[in-house]
Amino acid sequence: MVWSNRGVRVAGVVLAAGAGRRLGAPKALVHHADGTTFVRRAVDLLTGAGCSPVLVTTGARADEVAAHVPAGAHVVHVPDWSSGPGAGLAHVLAHVLSDSALDDVDALLITLVDLPHVTGRGVADVLAHARRDAVVRAVDGGCPGHPVLIGRDHFEAAARLSQDGHGLKELLACAGTVRVEVAGATRDVDRVHDLPAGAHLPPTTVSPAPGTGEGTGTGTGTPGAS
Repeated sequence: MVWSNRGVRVAGVVLAAGAGRRLGAPKALVHHADGTTFVRRAVDLLTGAGCSPVLVTTGARADEVAAHVPAGAHVVHVPDWSSGPGAGLAHVLAHVLSDSALDDVDALLITLVDLPHVTGRGVADVLAHARRDAVVRAVDGGCPGHPVLIGRDHFEAAARLSQDGHGLKELLACAGTVRVEVAGATRDVDRVHDLPAGAHLPPTTVSPAPGTGEGTGTGTGTPGAS
């Protein structure tokens, strides 16, 4: 479903740089039952809703993830992806603020790669509030989730918060934030039992450590918009 707020350009952001330590593999590389990877579906969801362009962060197993990013989307590699929650978002915001081709982007719609239950309708409902001065957060049953949307008026503040390792929590907590009910907004995939029916891990996964649910590979922080 494409939102109808014409005259407002919104770029999409898929945060997909993490290693998926608790899951045992990068979430971006998880396959749905039909064989589509999480990262491919996330990009298609935002593109189908009208976001242009869509930016995808990569970090763990970056080349593999990038290979599943559809043509037309832009890969933003995050060398310090494991350093903290705001690393990926900080790189995206720096990219947007420095690229003259994106000067007319009015807002960013930011989502996590591992939200398999969010639909195009949910994304469109968030996009309906897109403005340069907007701050919008998806909630499910009142609980905060993703996607979130920030207008261009807040890009520099968001960049500072992300660089400081705080993500967008402070910005999203402001009184003017619009909250939109989106089914599935909080249902991210942290462990194997969170996977939707038929979904499966990619080859070369890392088994979670016994008794902890934690993987033995390189860890990753919570994405910056959480």
